[in-house]
Amino acid sequence: MELSLSIASFPLDSETIHDMHGLLEMTEVDYSKPLFDSSWHLDDISGFAVLAYTEENELLGFAVAVDLIGLDSYEWSAFVHPEFRRMTIGSALEGGIAYGLEQRQAIEGLAAFIEDEVAKKFLASLGYQPDFKEIELEAEPLEVLDLPENLAVVPYDGEVEKLEKLMAAAFDEEVLPVVHYNIERTDREVFIMKREEELVASASLFEEEGGLWITAFAVDPSEQGKGYGKAFLLWCRHYASLQGKHRTVLEVETDNDALAVYRKSGFHPVHTVEYWNKP
Repeated sequence: MELSLSIASFPLDSETIHDMHGLLEMTEVDYSKPLFDSSWHLDDISGFAVLAYTEENELLGFAVAVDLIGLDSYEWSAFVHPEFRRMTIGSALEGGIAYGLEQRQAIEGLAAFIEDEVAKKFLASLGYQPDFKEIELEAEPLEVLDLPENLAVVPYDGEVEKLEKLMAAAFDEEVLPVVHYNIERTDREVFIMKREEELVASASLFEEEGGLWITAFAVDPSEQGKGYGKAFLLWCRHYASLQGKHRTVLEVETDNDALAVYRKSGFHPVHTVEYWNKP
């Protein structure tokens, strides 16, 4: 079978997106998130797709790479027609990804795949090594919420130094570009939790496919263990209800100590995405 590979930069045209969605319908597993399908049509996100078509113009596989926050650091994933996975199409797609990353002078290209044995064998065969894992968690929106009287959640108030200090303490200074990205994006809302005017927590929220996603969620380390994290997550679920969303979603690394807090706040695991790098 003759195949042709092509590379297309974002935004992808509607016909290509239709073909990609049609291919994904051949499996019951939801691969849309690691394949960044919500970004395919955007012109303000740096990304590209590698497409494998037959001579009859049938799409048998594709890979997508996205620079999520504009720092020349890409994540990529791939999907191949279930009946043609022994034809080295995946290897060809990875080669296209490597070429595209080189052309864009990317500083990093992490592979992101839903954790399963097929993905593990595929990436290991290409010389990739496991880096870390993230669990996607979701919860139903919460119709009623009563926050403690001394707590308030309000939109980000412009005090960037305080927000940077909190986020750097919760993570490290490498998170600061993400902080500014979330502030500057018009499709994201940054909220802060205050205890009597003192900043204790922050989160960025955005809508995707009818769900409310929580990202950059952080509680000041000096204030942890006081119930603020759970209270903020419950508030996010309530905000999702007010916005008419059907679910509240977040991702967290599997070794994160806050996993218990997420579960106590009503979140349950959906699937695990494993990230791989190539030395």
